[in-house]
Amino acid sequence: MVASDPITDAVLAGIAVISADAIICIDETQRITFFNEGAERIFGYNRGEALGQPIEMLIPARYRANHRDHVRRFGQSAVHARRMGERSEISGVRKSGEEFPAEAAISHLGSGANRVYSVVLRDITFRRRAEENQRFLAEAGEVLASSLGTRETVSSAARIAVPRLADAAIVSVFHGGTFHGVAAAHVDAPRAAELQTLRDEAPVDLRGSHPVAEVIRTGKAFSIPDSETAEPRLAAMLSESGPIFSDDTAASALVLPLVARDQLLGVMELYTRRRKLDPDDVVLAEDTSRRAALAIDNARLHEQVTLGLRARDDMIGIVSHDLRNPVNAVKMLTGAILGTERSSPLPLDVIEYSTIIRQASEQMDSLIRDLLDVTRIEAGRLKIETVPTDVGELLADAFGTLNPVATAKSIDLRFSTEPALPLVSADRERIRQALSNLIGNSVKFSPAQSLIEVRAERRDGEVVVSVRDQGPGMTEEQLSHAFDRFWQSRRTDREGAGLGLAITRGIIEAHGGKIWAESKVGEGTSFHFTLLTAQGADSTD
Repeated sequence: MVASDPITDAVLAGIAVISADAIICIDETQRITFFNEGAERIFGYNRGEALGQPIEMLIPARYRANHRDHVRRFGQSAVHARRMGERSEISGVRKSGEEFPAEAAISHLGSGANRVYSVVLRDITFRRRAEENQRFLAEAGEVLASSLGTRETVSSAARIAVPRLADAAIVSVFHGGTFHGVAAAHVDAPRAAELQTLRDEAPVDLRGSHPVAEVIRTGKAFSIPDSETAEPRLAAMLSESGPIFSDDTAASALVLPLVARDQLLGVMELYTRRRKLDPDDVVLAEDTSRRAALAIDNARLHEQVTLGLRARDDMIGIVSHDLRNPVNAVKMLTGAILGTERSSPLPLDVIEYSTIIRQASEQMDSLIRDLLDVTRIEAGRLKIETVPTDVGELLADAFGTLNPVATAKSIDLRFSTEPALPLVSADRERIRQALSNLIGNSVKFSPAQSLIEVRAERRDGEVVVSVRDQGPGMTEEQLSHAFDRFWQSRRTDREGAGLGLAITRGIIEAHGGKIWAESKVGEGTSFHFTLLTAQGADSTD
């Protein structure tokens, strides 16, 4: 046998004494023979109280009956040690009677009456609590994100707080110096409705001493973690706002500001009936209130956007009805005036002014159509009726319409198609509109004596249509906005409203195709879009 080294023994003994984990030794009779400082801190017994006592005193009562046999079988097995993490979590019990989760490593040395069991036990209460808190926050985030309306989100914020954070919760929305809604949750469901009615009918006096008023004034949290040390303040608080619980008692209270983007959105009140709030409870409640505030802020922003879109749609409705009628009347009357010139000559200035008026009315009518189209696209209501269509015919139609415009600017417009292209599934009028927008855009920005090429070819089972010009091109920043509504690459050129490319994208995507642009400054721009072949479209229905 190797002789023991006194220095080594002393070092090991010192480590065992100061270890944060509990280190406990028991003999063959399963009585405690060693109990370090870590064990004292974890279990609450001092060494004198523990030494010589049966190990069962550290085990919850429901596990004691079988524990001796488990230890005995382990001592007689060929396994001399089980490391921490090799076995499932266990439970310990403190001197106070509180149970706690733990992990343990166990080993045995010697045999018979000389057998010694050693246990290294780690209290994982805080780790378990941190894991539970993270799960709770993740679940709370999902619940809060699932509702878009402010009222729903406020109700969700109150519900998630009970019972994990408190036994009762009240969430009030505050804006512009007044309350704008309240939601309550309670372990006693009927009481939640009573609390909500109470606050709806008699909101907290913002000039009073209620903690809600104090939090609104200061923007800081208010906490009464223990009614035993703050009973007068808590009693006054409850008397002002009405009883939270049926017996008018509460063990603790926490009032938190709901702040997002540096704005106070409301207040969250949390009340517990019996348990006290510890610092970890407060931290978890603060994390929850931050998530609730962000969710409420997002809900309010969503509602504002929804109202804005509704107002825009109403405006578009007015434009389409109230403006289109006079525009059509102007077109009709100017057409009639110009038509009379065939039978009886008109003064030149009348012809000139009537022509200008007609052109302006046609431009306004086109703008109204664009506004209606972009609204339908954004709402997902753009209707297309596809039929098998010859791409060459589509390009020929576009050439016939746009070649005079290009010629007027001394631009050479050329069309070509790859031989034997298949038919595509297309709404003829809508694709003509898309081609007109793309080619018209190229004509608009191309210099005189330049070339615009329009070509259709087959690629990867689709037909790709490309419009290439020799204009000034676009930077990467400009290219990233090319299909945005109301955006124009040259802000000094105010032709149109900047809707053409956005509408074109909506038309192509409604056909199940893709559209993109390529450009280099000084080298021109190319727009490409795809159309499904008629056979391919049929196979996907």
